[in-house]
This record gives sequence, structure tokens and C-alpha cells, in this order.
Amino acid sequence: MAGLRSRVVHLQEVDMKTSLTAGLCCLALAMLSPSLSVIADEREQLPKRLEEVIVTGEKIQRSLMETTTSISVFDAESLASQGDRDLADMLRRAGNTTSNEEGNISIRGISQAGAGGGTGSPLISVQVDGVTLDETSQDGAVVDMFDVASVEVLRGAQSSSQGRNALAGAVVINTREPTREWDGHLRLIATEHDAGSAAFAGGGPLSDSFAFRLTGIADRDDGFVTHQPDNNPDFARTERQVLRLKLAYEPAYIDGFDSLLTLSRDRRDGQPDYNIERGVSGTDPDKRRTSWVNEESRDLVESDVVSWRNRYAFNDKVTLTSVTSYMTTHQDYLRDYDGLEDDGGENIIFNDGENLTQELRLNFTGVGRYTGVLGVYAGRFKKDNTTYSNNITVPSSYLLGIPEEIDFLYAEIDFLSEEHSDARNVALFTEVDIQLPWRLTATLGLRYDREKLDANSRFDSLRGEAFFNVPSGLASFPLGGEQIAEWWTDVLSNQSGIDILPLLIATGAAPATSGLQGGETTYSALLPKAALRFDASDEWSFFLSYSQAYRAGGVSVDSSNGEVFPFDPEYTDNYEMGFRAEFPEQRLQLAANVFYVEWEDQQVPVLRGLFYATENAANSELYGTELSLGWQPWTPLTLTGSLGWVETEFLNYTAQGEDYSGNEFIFAPRFTGSLGAVLRVGAWMASANVSHREHSFTRPSNKETEFSEARTLLDMRLGWEGEHLSAYLFGRNLTDEDYITETYQFPDGYIGATEARGYATYGRPRELGLQLELRY
Repeated sequence: MAGLRSRVVHLQEVDMKTSLTAGLCCLALAMLSPSLSVIADEREQLPKRLEEVIVTGEKIQRSLMETTTSISVFDAESLASQGDRDLADMLRRAGNTTSNEEGNISIRGISQAGAGGGTGSPLISVQVDGVTLDETSQDGAVVDMFDVASVEVLRGAQSSSQGRNALAGAVVINTREPTREWDGHLRLIATEHDAGSAAFAGGGPLSDSFAFRLTGIADRDDGFVTHQPDNNPDFARTERQVLRLKLAYEPAYIDGFDSLLTLSRDRRDGQPDYNIERGVSGTDPDKRRTSWVNEESRDLVESDVVSWRNRYAFNDKVTLTSVTSYMTTHQDYLRDYDGLEDDGGENIIFNDGENLTQELRLNFTGVGRYTGVLGVYAGRFKKDNTTYSNNITVPSSYLLGIPEEIDFLYAEIDFLSEEHSDARNVALFTEVDIQLPWRLTATLGLRYDREKLDANSRFDSLRGEAFFNVPSGLASFPLGGEQIAEWWTDVLSNQSGIDILPLLIATGAAPATSGLQGGETTYSALLPKAALRFDASDEWSFFLSYSQAYRAGGVSVDSSNGEVFPFDPEYTDNYEMGFRAEFPEQRLQLAANVFYVEWEDQQVPVLRGLFYATENAANSELYGTELSLGWQPWTPLTLTGSLGWVETEFLNYTAQGEDYSGNEFIFAPRFTGSLGAVLRVGAWMASANVSHREHSFTRPSNKETEFSEARTLLDMRLGWEGEHLSAYLFGRNLTDEDYITETYQFPDGYIGATEARGYATYGRPRELGLQLELRY
């Protein structure tokens, strides 16, 4: 063990030394050219209406008119005008995207968890200030929009630029950076459901070379789930704190160099907003938004991030950038196993993640006919999961098929699952725009990605004891059945359990893999990208594009016998065409994309033993379109709109003896859309946004009882904005639409619950609130 620890420490030191060396090399190179440069003025970070917007998520300097990616960009003004508080609010306004209360995001009908769910890595990359959130952070992540400079939603494959975990798209969030001027921003929010938020951001120069920005956020929300039978409306209370410090450095004696160090901590603690219901969830109005658990439930997630960006501009055309990041995540998750008032046991789950990444890229703009990026990337990603399932009650009706009325025996089981993975990823990438004759621009890109994964899993039963039980039908038996039942209960009150663990394992009723099982796998991919853009005029451009994306393979373990079986990478071929239009005099912007995607060797969940594993068991296709509009018909009024349509289909997918071929992906609504308006008259403002998401399924079986419900949501905001003080009244879901965001059914129950049950999460009901802001 000591030797293993020393090797791990040595590897961590090597990775950290490599990252520090890259950053210091960038700094040393910058010192070759001495003169003064300054921190960017804060006003330059807030693009004004119809001014050129530069897309950062593709890691190459392009304007919205020049990019062929289907993208929605929201700047600080847009986020503030609509009152977007978190990522879910903002995604309502982007076509072909959706999210729910559990934090799951879908882009173009592809969920973060995959088209059929699963246990693999996420398919959508969520980045904050250049750092990709890991799975634990993304799960249920509510990224606050306070002090955010811009958000970019990139739809479609981003593997050539973003690498791993971006097969379906990416969400790129950039928070405000330090400036040369002192400023401060205080925000206070109070809403229904005893929810509130206090946030502060501010900073300024510390010297001629240093500046800082400090951001703090504290949120509390009592949720909308009531615990029964004590009628506790604060049962689902969640508290969240965010602290972020940015330190910028631009030495007066180094012309063209700047450095930015970011430290952030995010803590979320509370009860998830979901409930288990007897029978079919979502069908009994009295059970909606209620919980009957008799075991404490709690979800605590803590994330710490350090990132260091160093840039050196050789001149106005060539820039070298180094980005180093280190992230740790820890989750403690305690939940009632059976989800109701029954004594069915509990789950205790621990998740830990540790990521270290280093990227070095060279950007060049307008060097002859070429604009592009060359880069190298390396990362190490470690994950550890331990799940304890204690006192899981299993009646003999489940084990032996005995009718419940004469069920005289039950078992209690304790079992443990462990999953450990250590992935090392390296990549070389490039993307270049080439100016051609006849107003044509060709884009050529290529990424070589190689990943080595060491993964091990363990499923073991720790205890299995049998206990005699009083049959439920005994009390109704004639000739003294009730008295016999009482006597039997007294006799059994002090009984000791009978060890039946070997029998449970032999029959497959309890998991057993005889320790950690797994192995190492190595996969590599060469991912091409090509596009051709025709600038018909200064107002119109048309394009065609092709790109390939992938998600690396891995290792799965059968929980019943410890059998190890690797799964291969999955690939998508992405074909796209579209146009961009911008009319400055009319203050009008239009964009459209049409896409078709072929998906091969799809990683999907397949039941192995008592748990699901990942296999390459499907092929599929999807196609659709996105339309977006931005228009300012007169100075006080801004109109926005988006529309998305997608068709998804499994071409072949068979699992658990069922054929899902021809079915839709999970969380893949066919139609999504939104319309928004912002009106400003003097110091007064008003905004409104209506968004729609169609019905979708939550399992690849496409059963009508397992779905995410269609909904149309109306949000409005009215405010007065003074020079320093502003006040707003706002309403979310003003029509108080009652809708299910996610539901799963278990008609035959599961271990610890033998009767039919269902799982459901619900959207937030109508919420009215008051917001005060102070700026200086």
C-alpha cells in the first residue's frame, strides 16, 4: 500500500510539474518583449447590441457570422434583462436544448447520460472559465448566472476542439474578469417557497500590474416537496454557497503578456426534489410533490477549482496561451432505499473526483490567408465511487415467489459496490480557416486523441440474514387468527437472523464479484473536421460542414459473477448546412442550421446481474434543424426567438430481451422553442419570455408511463433601473403549469420494494419574487 501511494504521489507530482512548466515557459517567452499593456476595460467584456460577438468556445477567433457551428450566445445584458438565475433558466431560450430539476441537459435530443442513459462519461461538456465540470459537478449542477460575462451553447459535435465528453455539444460559461476600475455589485432576491439569494461581486486594481475580482453567492431554497405525514414544507431545503477569486497580472515591463489565476469553491447541501410513489408515479394528484421517506435524505456536493491562464501576444496576430486546471469534487449522498415509509433500508454513497489538465495552444489571426489554432492537451481524470446499501429488506414473496398473504419469511441484505477509474488523455489538435477566391473560406480541422483507462469495480454482499415474519393474512384467519398473530409477533420480537448469504449469492439474489475486477484499455481516435463557407455579401453567408466525434471506450463488470468485458469507443459522423444573416441598419440577425448525424457502436445500458453495465449495443441516427432570430425594430425594444426540431431513432438496439429499434432517444423532445422581448423606456424596463418543450421519453423502451411532460412556460419581469439602485418584480411559470420533468416506473418493484412503485420529479410551480441590486 505504501508503494502504491508513493507511485500515485509521484505521478501527481509529474503531472503538476508538467503543467507548471508549460505556464512558466509562456511567462518566460513573454519576457522577451518589454513594454506596457493594460487589463481590458470592463466595458469591452459586455458586447452591445449588434456589435460583433466573438465566439470563444471553438478556441479560434470567429464572429457569429463566421462560425458554422449552431450556437446561441447570451451576454451579460441578455442574462440580466430576462433575469436568468441559473443554467436551466437560460437554456429555455436556446433551441434544441432542454434541462430538468435534476440538472440533466440534452442538446439535439442527446442527453448528457447518452441516448439510452448509461454509465459512461457525459456527452455534453459544461465549462466554467475554461474548466470542464466533472460528472459529480454536472449532476444536478445549477450554475448561477450572477457575475457571468457570457454563455455559449454549442450544438452538435465539438470533439475536434473540446475533446472528450463533447460528442453532443458544449456549454461554455465565462465569468467576469478583473478590470482597471473599481466596481461593486450587490444582489438580493426573495421569492416564494422561502427561497432567497444574496450575492456580491466587485474588485479593481491592486497596483499598476495587479487587479482582482471577488464573487460570493449564498442561496437558500426550501423547495416544493412536502414531507408526509408531518406535513413539513421545508423538507426539500437546499443551500448553496459559491466563492470565487480572480487575480489578474499584467506586468508593466512585459508587453503583450497577461496572467489570470482563478480560485473557486462551490458547496451544495440539501434534499433532492424527487419523490417515490406507490403504483404508477404521476397519476395521483394527491401524491405529486410529496415524500414519505422514513430515512434521512441528503445530498452534499463540494467542488474546488484552481485554474491558471497565461497568454503572450507576440503581435496583434499571434498569441500563445497556456491553461492549467486542477479540480477536486466530493459528494456524500444519503437516501432512503425504498423511497417510502417502509423499513426497506438506506443507501450511503460517496463520490470523489480529481482532475488535472494542461492545454497549450497557439492562435494566429490573419496571417496571410490563414486564421487558426494549433494545440496540445493532456489530462488525468480519477473517479472513485463507494455505495453502501444497508438493511435492504427482501420478503420471501420476492425470493421464493410465495404469495404475500402467507409470506412467513424475509431477508435483510447489506451489500457494497465500488468503482474506481483513472484515465489519462493526451491530444494534438488544429483547426484553420483558409481564405479562398470567390468569397469562399475553407475550414480544415484534425484532432488526435488517445486515452488510457484503468477501471475496476467490485460488487460484494456483506450480510444476508433470514427472519421469520407474521404473514399478513394471518390476522384475518378464523378461529383466533388475530390472537395468534399477536402471540407470534411477541415470539419473533427478539429473534436472531439465520445466515443465508451463500444461498443468496448462489441464486443471484445478492451481488458478488470476489473483489475488484477490471483492467486497462487504451483507445485512440483521429477526428477530422471540414467546412466550406460562402460569403454571398456582407449580410449573408452560407456553409456546409462535416465533423467526426467520439467517446472513448471502457470496462464493465457483471455484478453477479465478476465477469469483465470491455466496450469500444462510439463514433458519430455529423453533416451540417446552414446560413447566417446580419442586417446592421435593420438591427436584425438570423441563423439556421440543418443537420444529420449517424451514430455507430453506441454505448447503451444493458442489465448485467442486478445492475446496469455499458455495452456497444446500438446504432442510431438523428436529424433536425435550428432557427434563431434577434431583432431590434426600434431602440427601446429587442425581440429574440429560437426554434428547434429533431428526430431521433435507434436503428438497432436490443437489451433485456426487448427490441428498442425504431424508438426515440431519451430526453429528446421533437420541438423546442422560445420567444422573448425586452422593452426599456427611460429608467423602466419590462421583459417576457415564453418557452415550449414537447413530450419526450425517459427510457429507450418508450413506454407511455415513463416520460418528460410537455410544457409551455411564461416568465416576466418588471423593473426600475437607477444609476446605482435597481428594483425588479418577477414571475416564473406565471401560468402555474404543473408538469413532470422525469419519471420511471417499476411495476414489479425492486429489491427492498416488492410492490409497484414509480419515481418522479416535477417542474417548479409558479414563483413570484423581488430583486434588489446596488452597483457602484
